[in-house]
Amino acid sequence: MFGSKTPTVDEQREAFMAGLMEVRGTYIEPLFDTADGMRLDLIARGWSPGIVDYLAGQWLAAMLAKVGAA
Repeated sequence: MFGSKTPTVDEQREAFMAGLMEVRGTYIEPLFDTADGMRLDLIARGWSPGIVDYLAGQWLAAMLAKVGAA
C-alpha cells in the first residue's frame, strides 16, 4: 500500500475492462444462453413465437436485474 505506484488512468481502465469481461463470461453469458434455450424449447412445444419472445425476454430482464442487484 505505502510506497506503491499509483496506477495510471490507462492501467485502471484496462483493469476495469478485464473485470467487466470476467463478469460477462461468468454471470451474463449463461443467462443469454438459457433464455435462448427456453425460447427454442417453447417454440418446439408449439408456443406462439410472439409469446415465446415475450416470456424469454421477461425472464432474461428479471435475471439481469438480479445480477445487477447482487
